[in-house]
Amino acid sequence: MGKNEIRKMIIETIKDYLVTQDVFHEINEQTSLIGKDAIVDSMGLVTIIIDLESNFLDKGYEVSLTSEKAMSRKISPFRSVNALSNYIIDILGASNE
Repeated sequence: MGKNEIRKMIIETIKDYLVTQDVFHEINEQTSLIGKDAIVDSMGLVTIIIDLESNFLDKGYEVSLTSEKAMSRKISPFRSVNALSNYIIDILGASNE
């Protein structure tokens, strides 16, 4: 699974969540998931993380986004879609397509 596929899965998961909240935003690599410009609140982020883990598992990839490794990073993998896709690439050892 390459970076483009991972990024697409992240964006689709975020869009699916936002639709359930009747919120519509343009989502791209720079979209903030935490901080003052975040498009979701903390509960929304938790829901997206759970949904992402489930979506990856459905494709045969076990990805734990709430591991100590993720939470203890100096720079959060949740700061943007791009940061999250890079983190998942690290986890999976995926190619950087």
